[in-house]
Amino acid sequence: MANLVWHTKLGIHLDLTLEDLGHPNLPNLWSIVYDTDRLYAARDVPVSARDLQCGGICQEAGVTAWMYLRQRADGRREAVHERAEDEQRHVPLMTPEHRAYQERIVRAAESGGFRADCEVRTRTGRRNWIQTDTLVCGEDGLRIGWEVQLSSAGAHGPRSVRARASHAARHGITPAWHTDRADYADRHDTHWTRSDRLPARVIAKTGDLRVVSGFRALDFWRCDTRALYRCPDTSHRCGKVHVTPKPRDILFDDLVRQTAANLVVPVQHNTGSRTRRFWVTRADSDRLNDLTNGNSSLPPGPKDGAQPSGASRRPPTCRPRRAAAGQPVSDQSTWQASIADTAQVLDWRSAEHWSFEPQLCRHCRRTTNLLDDQGEPSHKVCAEAFNSNTDS
Repeated sequence: MANLVWHTKLGIHLDLTLEDLGHPNLPNLWSIVYDTDRLYAARDVPVSARDLQCGGICQEAGVTAWMYLRQRADGRREAVHERAEDEQRHVPLMTPEHRAYQERIVRAAESGGFRADCEVRTRTGRRNWIQTDTLVCGEDGLRIGWEVQLSSAGAHGPRSVRARASHAARHGITPAWHTDRADYADRHDTHWTRSDRLPARVIAKTGDLRVVSGFRALDFWRCDTRALYRCPDTSHRCGKVHVTPKPRDILFDDLVRQTAANLVVPVQHNTGSRTRRFWVTRADSDRLNDLTNGNSSLPPGPKDGAQPSGASRRPPTCRPRRAAAGQPVSDQSTWQASIADTAQVLDWRSAEHWSFEPQLCRHCRRTTNLLDDQGEPSHKVCAEAFNSNTDS
C-alpha cells in the first residue's frame, strides 16, 4: 500500500494522508475519485484502466505500478498495488549495518541515562503518524529522532528527506540523519552527519566510531586587515564580526549523548544564497544567536604579558641573516645567546598571526606562514630575537 497516488487523467498527485488530498481548491475530491474507482470495479474494468498509479517509490524508480482504492470501516483511506511485487517495493529492507546503527544509538543513549527505542511510531493525527528509526528521549522533554539512511533517499516530493525532517520538527522531534554516503552529507536538506562506510560487525562494536562530517566549530572573527578570511559581504574589509564554520570530528556515541543532553544542537547557517545545516556545541549556538541579533562582541583575548603554558624557550630552528635592518648577526652562537636572554616569549596562538599565503620572513628571508604584530611575515623565533635585541 502507498499514501501517494498519481491520477493520470487529472495529472495530479493525491496524498491520502490529507483530508483534501492536497488540493483544497477541489472540494469533495476523495468522494469523486473513490466513487469513480468503485464504479469501474463494479463494471469489471481492469485496474490498469482506472487512471490511478503509484506516485511514490514506484514512480521515483521509473516503474508504472497501477493501483485501486479502498476505504476501511474506521475511515482509513488506502491505495493498493495491483501486483504484489510492486507492493514489496515499499517494504524497506533493513541491512545489517542499519540495524547495527540502531542498536548502537540505543546503547549509547542508555549509557548516558537516556531512554531510547527503535521503530517508534508517534501519532500526529487521527490517521497519521511519524515512524522514527530510533527515538531518544533527552533532557526536559527533548526528543531526538535518529534516521539512518544508507540507501537511496529522494530529494523532492512528500516523502523526501526534507519533507520528512520538516514534518518531524513540526511535531516536536529534532531530526538527526546519519549516513555513510558523502553525497548525502553535502545536500544540506537536513542536519546530516556522516561516518565512514563500515561493516556491521565494526559498527556494532563498543570502540570508537568517528563522525567525519556534520559537526562544526564556529570561528568568530573581525573583518579587518588581519583577518584570515575574505569578507563574505564585500570586496574589502567591512569591520564587522563574521563567523566561519570549521569541520571537526566527534565520536558517534558522544554525539548521541550530547544531543540528548542538549549540549550539541542543530543550527542553520546562511551565507549569501546558500543555507547550510550542521551540529555545533550549545556555546557556539548561543554566540551565533547573539551575532544574528546584533551583538558583535568577541571574547577577550589573553592578558598582556601572560605566558602560555605550552610556549617553547628552545633556540630557534632557523638562523636569521639579520637581527634588524642594517645590523648583521655575526654567527649562530651570538644568535642563540640573544635567545637565551629573552625575557618574554610571544603568544602567537591567535588566528591573526597566520597567513594561508607563505611569504619571506622579514628577518631571515625564509618562507613562513606566520605574521608578527604588525601583520608582516616573520618567524616567531625571529620576532622574539628581534624584540630582545631591540630592548637591549
